[in-house]
Amino acid sequence: WGLSNETTWGVTNFFFACKKHGVPIPITIQNSYSLLHRNFEYELAEACSPRNANIGLLPWSVLAGGRLTGKYEGGAKPKDARHTLFPKFQSRYFEDRLCAPISEYSKIAKEADMSVTTLALAFCKSQVFIPSTIIGATTMQQLKENIAAFSIKLPQSVLDSIDDVHRRYPNASNFDG
Repeated sequence: WGLSNETTWGVTNFFFACKKHGVPIPITIQNSYSLLHRNFEYELAEACSPRNANIGLLPWSVLAGGRLTGKYEGGAKPKDARHTLFPKFQSRYFEDRLCAPISEYSKIAKEADMSVTTLALAFCKSQVFIPSTIIGATTMQQLKENIAAFSIKLPQSVLDSIDDVHRRYPNASNFDG
């Protein structure tokens, strides 16, 4: 069983309640995690680590509502795209403050000869606390690209570039910046 959208406080309370009552602890947690939202790394990663609760993150919204696919760049509104059809859905990913970090991640992807989608998914795969990733696709082409991204091992230089952008724009999709 698993948890969803939980805090460090919540995870530790679930963990100790399970231990106290002799029931299995959760094995997964589904929280938001992406190039634009890495809050999990601050406390939850430690609480969930194998040396503590041993709960793996199954991140959702790894493509930031489609912003990390490139299809919305330059204000594009592709026909039948989720944000075009439902502009208030996941609107936090369409704030102006995300333009600069998304542009930089796109440059990193281009320099590494991959799409920003592949970069975002391969980044998740590179994290030791992520045993698997929740993906979503509308078309077969998207599904194939998503699956193929998990065969990519990002070079350390690319991971370093990603971390550099993150240091300059930490958790850009947070509501409070």
